[in-house]
Amino acid sequence: MTKEIIFEELPEIIPIFPLDKCVLLPKAILPLNIFEPKYLQMIEDAIKSGKYIGIIQPSISKEENNDTEKVGCLGKISTYVENDDGTLIVKLTGICRFNILEKLKSNKKYKQMKVSYQLFKGDLQMNDPIKSVDRDKLLNVISDYLNVNDLTTDWSIITDTDTEILINAFAMLSPFSSKEKQALLEATNIENRSEILIALSEISIASRNNKKNNFMQ
Repeated sequence: MTKEIIFEELPEIIPIFPLDKCVLLPKAILPLNIFEPKYLQMIEDAIKSGKYIGIIQPSISKEENNDTEKVGCLGKISTYVENDDGTLIVKLTGICRFNILEKLKSNKKYKQMKVSYQLFKGDLQMNDPIKSVDRDKLLNVISDYLNVNDLTTDWSIITDTDTEILINAFAMLSPFSSKEKQALLEATNIENRSEILIALSEISIASRNNKKNNFMQ
């Protein structure tokens, strides 16, 4: 996305796409397969008016009356392809997190909400290089996580990726719980998100290794 995003021009009212165990983070890419009619309509409407949609998780706590969590992330459609069957393959680029202010009544079948980005202005800044993040430790944890889960990737792509984008992409791709994903999304800054990501990954690695050892015994 080459055009600079101006904070004051971010949309106050956005369509909402709720996804369980899925978060979008700033500057990261989220591919989506759109097939439900109401969300096909949502994408069509978004393309006509700025290409923005909000990704948010359904409410994690059953005690709350809200349909969704209070914090999500605005995404901008960077590419879309229509399949022969009318479904869409969409790529979203994360722009800025938001707080839900109000659920709006609408004649649309999908949700629309009034949001505020005020607490997350820093999401629009490019923070690399991030000297306060231990990049070597982060790379080691990612390597261990991939190895213990028998996953392969082009390591040169990982090592060439900016630290902020690497943290956000790995946080999005890792199969953590809804609550853990939300904690990563709501981290106060990229350094805090890195700490949470490393801690969750190390717990997952230890658990996986224990299962392997128990199986071998």
